[in-house]
Amino acid sequence: MLHTPLRRLRASTAVCLACASLAAATPALAADETPEWTVPVSLSFVSDYIFRGQTQTWGKPALQFSVEAVHSSGAYAGFFASNVSDHWLPGAAVEMDFYGGYRGKIADTVGYDAGLIYYTYPGGNWTDSTFAGYNRSNSLNTLEAYLALSYEWLTFKTGRQLTEYFGWSTNNSPTNGGFFGDASAGVTGSTRGAHFAELNAAYDVAEGWNLSGQIGRQYIPNTTGLNISYYKVGLTRALPDGWSAGAFFSATSEPKAYDSYYSLSNGTSKHDIAKEKFFVSISKAF
Repeated sequence: MLHTPLRRLRASTAVCLACASLAAATPALAADETPEWTVPVSLSFVSDYIFRGQTQTWGKPALQFSVEAVHSSGAYAGFFASNVSDHWLPGAAVEMDFYGGYRGKIADTVGYDAGLIYYTYPGGNWTDSTFAGYNRSNSLNTLEAYLALSYEWLTFKTGRQLTEYFGWSTNNSPTNGGFFGDASAGVTGSTRGAHFAELNAAYDVAEGWNLSGQIGRQYIPNTTGLNISYYKVGLTRALPDGWSAGAFFSATSEPKAYDSYYSLSNGTSKHDIAKEKFFVSISKAF
């Protein structure tokens, strides 16, 4: 809330007392009042959309939007959107995530965050895979529960997919045919219950400069050769008027299954989904 600075008025003592009484009776003018709701909004451009070590845009740039409504109690709900590639996510052009949860503190330097996130891909379905025999109808949409614990600048986060892992099944991602980089890799049963664990760090090294790092592991049940470890390090610079810019380096354990991955939209293009990658971002917070 913005407040106009008090001006020194040359007036009678009675007027001054009246003004003081009115100010005391109007708590909404208190400078330290916390708003019940805050709604941060951001718009970002990234040269590659990397999610847990894997490109979602076939190595191409992405424009991303996010908005979050946060209540003073710690409850929150948010929305995220980004363009994605149908080479990797069959039939999909956009990812839209809906999430909500609760954040709080156990102590001054210890916090927690628990919630649900629903990844959706309008129009996306494995029926859009170009590979005959690997395109039985199955949605990409995925529901995930997560929990995070933070201590000062360190955060440990874990989560579990409550649905199949982005629609992966023995039909669309089988062994001996689903992954050309490693014929023995693939899905052997239900991928429901996939889970991840990661450690994140974000440390202010100087005024306006933040150094970040991440190390994580994604486990996919009833699969072979598909679990992946991922790493990221980056430096972000805060700029005037809500702008920020960052540079990042992403790497993974590079499972061979994700190497020379054939496009699901045309069947001929190839890309290393989990290769080492340097990417940049620029964001505007409103």
